[in-house]
Amino acid sequence: MKITALIFSLLFFALPSYAQEEEHSTKKVHGREEAHGKLKHHRIALIWAHGYVPKAIDNKDQTVIIPVIGLDYEYWFSHKFAVGISNDIELTNYVIENHDGEELEREYSYVGAVMGIFEVAPLWVVAVGPGVEIEKNQNFFVAKLNIEREFPIAGVGWDVTPMFSYELKTSSGHGIYDAFNLGIGIGKRF
Repeated sequence: MKITALIFSLLFFALPSYAQEEEHSTKKVHGREEAHGKLKHHRIALIWAHGYVPKAIDNKDQTVIIPVIGLDYEYWFSHKFAVGISNDIELTNYVIENHDGEELEREYSYVGAVMGIFEVAPLWVVAVGPGVEIEKNQNFFVAKLNIEREFPIAGVGWDVTPMFSYELKTSSGHGIYDAFNLGIGIGKRF
């Protein structure tokens, strides 16, 4: 009788703990949560990139590759949606031709944009938004698109993020030109 009571009490106390374990293990964990733990709303990233401007010309008539540094800030509402501010500085001078064939010099341009950010697959992010290119000769309106893949550094809130961005720049009466950037970001979540 004592053995039956002992077995019954072990089963009685073991089943609820087993049921809790089952419930916990079947809960779906989001990829970003798995990588970073609990949702951290803020992310800041330092970006190093190289840009290509197809309409850029130099005195040697060669392809112009532009070094770019940036600082991005993001606020995550959930693991899937965020808003952010993208800030880039082009670290060189170059010349573009407008639609009238006139040359327009670009000197250390600043490109800032407000971005809507959406995670399209686990740790793959697409960001799109309007902005402005500020430069002493001529300012341009910018439409910007980023595609990024985040590689978290486990448990520390840091990540390494390769990124591609496309910028369409326009100004009334001065034509349109575009830029492509390929870079890498080092981000910190907090």
